[in-house]
Formats: sequence, structure tokens, C-alpha cells
Amino acid sequence: MKTILDEAKELSSQIVAWRRELHQFPELGLETPQTEAYICAALDSLGVPYRKGVGGHGVVALIEGRPGKCFTWRADCDGLPVVEQTPVDYASKNGCMHACGHDTHAAMALGAASLLMKHKDELNGTVKILFQPGEETGNGANAMIADGCLENPHTDFIVGLHAGSIAPHDWPAGTFGFYPGAFMSFLDSWQCTITGKGGHGAFPSLAVDPVLIAARVIDAWQSLVSREQSATKPMVLSVCKVRTPGAAFNIIPDTCVMNGTARALSEEERCRIEERMRNMAELIAEASGATAELVWTRGAANLVNDPAATEEVVAIGRELFGDEAFLRVPLPTTGGEDFAGYLLKGPGTFLLMYTPSSHGPTPQHSPRFEIDDGILWRGAAMAAGSAMTWLARHGR
Repeated sequence: MKTILDEAKELSSQIVAWRRELHQFPELGLETPQTEAYICAALDSLGVPYRKGVGGHGVVALIEGRPGKCFTWRADCDGLPVVEQTPVDYASKNGCMHACGHDTHAAMALGAASLLMKHKDELNGTVKILFQPGEETGNGANAMIADGCLENPHTDFIVGLHAGSIAPHDWPAGTFGFYPGAFMSFLDSWQCTITGKGGHGAFPSLAVDPVLIAARVIDAWQSLVSREQSATKPMVLSVCKVRTPGAAFNIIPDTCVMNGTARALSEEERCRIEERMRNMAELIAEASGATAELVWTRGAANLVNDPAATEEVVAIGRELFGDEAFLRVPLPTTGGEDFAGYLLKGPGTFLLMYTPSSHGPTPQHSPRFEIDDGILWRGAAMAAGSAMTWLARHGR
């Protein structure tokens, strides 16, 4: 008798085909109409009912068995504004890239939908699959939640998964990672504008140079992590863009604008780093005869995995794949995930799946990011198998 793993392996070539087709037309943020249309067409071919246009271009697939509870699996689908530099023949040509593996998430979810349709009559409840845009912009989950993705029927339990090389690199390919409790950081961004006094580059004494002041601010900010934050508590402050609007090579500009991100695992640390960044920037600017304005944008919440839910999902996964296939992630990460929004609404957990390329791991968000899509069947099997088992135990 075939197991769900056997069936998933047989589906591997189709999962790879879905992934490679999706990989060729990545779309950004909430504006993913072509991705939405592709997913809907694939669901149509599988006979899976769905609702489209959820939270913009999100899709909610529904596989209904007998009356019971609802298990939900989430797959994000958006790409990044990165020009692809991989040698594969299915590389994106539109100036954007699936450089974080969201094409794999969508393909695995389609694989799970295919598997679950074969076992629809065995389901002791309903499985809902969310195909979500806007993860990279941090607003996709909340947009879909506001549009009712967790209702009709009400989601009782939710699981998500991220593929790629963000798990420890000494793990075997295809290993799943888990972490109970606070796992991922708040996803905040900021902009700081230093306003000085412009002038000729040959006569700096007649100007107040905002670029020099910005450099002092950047240097001072680094002490917030290296000297004010406990070494046992992850925190990140990254200045990712510095620009001087309209400046020429021989003009000291009036303003210098910095943009970046700050990551912390607790609300207390989140508030503290914002306060200290603002205070330091304002005082350093004032000491130099300039002003500083820090605008803070709160993004996704920190991702906190329910410990009991995590334990249950890992136990189910180990029944499917064996004990060695599920390893605890050593430490929380300063990466962010808007899946946190779903976990604020009810129990669930977020997993990792290690999928390095055939020539080794490549970093997420890199133009050279690659994965081994020959093992994506494992993610599809995990989604379908965990849904079936959870409903069998909790469906009524």
C-alpha cells in the first residue's frame, strides 16, 4: 500500500515543473496577478475549489472532507526586486527574481493540494491552503486576514514552511527545522534624514555637511548592538541605503537620507532601539549644527511559535519521515516573517526546510540564489501528511 511519501515522490516531476514555471515570472508585493492566475489554473486542473482576489491577489483553496475542524497551510508567492544571475534555463527575465524561494512554497502547496484531493473522502475535516502575496513587503498576511482568509470555515490550526538555506548548513538536504517560542524578529524599517546646509565642495567651511554627519550617526548606531545589547539576545541594526537627493560631485547637499531595518525579538527591545536611534541621531546632528528626523515604520510582528503546536507538528512529521528528519534550530533568527500575523489569531507553527542547491547553499535574497527542487516533494508530503493526521486526531 502506498504511503503519502510514495505518492509525493511520484508527484515530484510535476512539483518541479510548477516551481520552474512560477520561477520565470516573479511579481512583487501585493501586485501578483500573473501568479494568481497561474495558481488558479493549476487548482482548476486538480479540481480544487478556491476563492481568488483575497487581500488583493491571494488565493484560498479549500479541500473539504467530512464535517470537522479546519487545518490551514500557508504558502507565500511573491518575489524580490533582484536581477537574477543564475545559469538555469528557467531564470527570470523580467528584472525580478524568486530569490527567497517563494516559488517553491507555492509549488509544494499545489503538490499538497493534489495529494489531498486523492484523499478527500478520508479527511476528518477541511484543509485550507493560503497562497499569499506580499510577504516580502510584510503586509500580505494582514491583508488576507482582513479579507477573511481564516474564516468560512474558521481556521483551527495553521502551519507554514520556508525552504532555502536559512537552516544550519551542516544539516542533510531535506531536513526540517523547528523552534518553539519566539523564533523570528519584528520586521521594522526606518528612514533618517539629516538636514544640514548645502554649499560648494571646495568650500566646506561655509556649509554644514549632512553626509559627514550621517557617517557619524551610522558609526555611533553600531554601538547600540555591540555595546548596549546582550550578546545572548539577537538584535540587528542595518543601514542599507544612503543617498543625497539631487547632489553633484562638487556640491555638498542640504540633506542626506538613510534607510534601513532594525530587528529585535521582544517589544521592549524594539521600543528601546527606536528610542536610542532617534536620540543619538538628533544629538549628533545638533552638535554639528544640523537636524535629524527619524521616521519609524512598524512591520510584521515577531513570530512566536506555539510550543504545544510545534511539538505536535514535529511529532507528526517524525512519524512521516523519521526522527532524524526534524531538528531544532539552535537559536532564534533576526529574519522576519509576516506569518506571525496568523499566529496572533490562533495556534500553529512555522517550520524551515533545508534545500541547498546541488553545488552548496546560496544565501536568500542573492541574485545567485538556487535550490535543489528535486526534494520539494518532501514539503508537499509534510503539508498533506500533517493536515491529514492532525484532522484525524482533532477533526471532530
